[in-house]
Amino acid sequence: MNNSINAKLFIRTFFVQSLWNFERLQNIGFLYVLYPVLKKLYPDKNKRKEVLLRHIGFFNTNPYMANIVFAMIINAEREIASGRSKNTKKPEILKSVISGPIAAIGDSFFWGTWRPVTSFVAILLSILAINMFDADYLWVAPIAFIFLYNVVHILFRYWILFISFRLNEQMIKLVAKFELTYIGDIVRLIGLAAIVATLYFYFDLFGFNPAVNIGVYDYSIPEIGIFGIILLFSFLFGKMRPVIMFYCAILFSFVIGYLGL
Repeated sequence: MNNSINAKLFIRTFFVQSLWNFERLQNIGFLYVLYPVLKKLYPDKNKRKEVLLRHIGFFNTNPYMANIVFAMIINAEREIASGRSKNTKKPEILKSVISGPIAAIGDSFFWGTWRPVTSFVAILLSILAINMFDADYLWVAPIAFIFLYNVVHILFRYWILFISFRLNEQMIKLVAKFELTYIGDIVRLIGLAAIVATLYFYFDLFGFNPAVNIGVYDYSIPEIGIFGIILLFSFLFGKMRPVIMFYCAILFSFVIGYLGL
């Protein structure tokens, strides 16, 4: 394929979720992505209509990982269009075999790990901005979140599309060996560090009482006890999924706010 087709293909991959339906989910977006390539491979309108109808079935996967499927389907259609293969069922088989596993990988890493961690980093930056610059640079936090989150998945989507063209069906083996779980563990540690740092700078900024009376028995919690609780929860969070970490941190903030800490 020439560069213009490659560029159209990559840009169109961002619209795979643009039109959902309850019966076949992302199938319209799937066809939208493939159409420029299929138009080039099948100049005859009747033949192209037959191919489009072949691909109008169910499709659903993580949009950041979908480029693997697009590349493999295109390679299969090239073989069919050139006459090197007569197995017209191969594209549908590839779709059904690989869509589910890559969806699980993508959902777990990008939505279950990377997005919450970049949120933690943005919250930390907002606290630092208030702490150091009196809220003049709060705009840095949302910009940092947008940049950090998007630059990773955009570069990954570009890389995964064109490497899949080269590796073709060998990409299935590469997907099986993806170390996103290991990378996810490292990213979770970064998120954990961001949570601990955020809590530290939050209390450093707003402060808390040396001792707080709780309940009818007037129990007191010293500052060192509060730090100990924070660290304990932080280590516990390190063994949890980032989404759970995020909501637990919110709940913990409500609790300490209610207690007046």
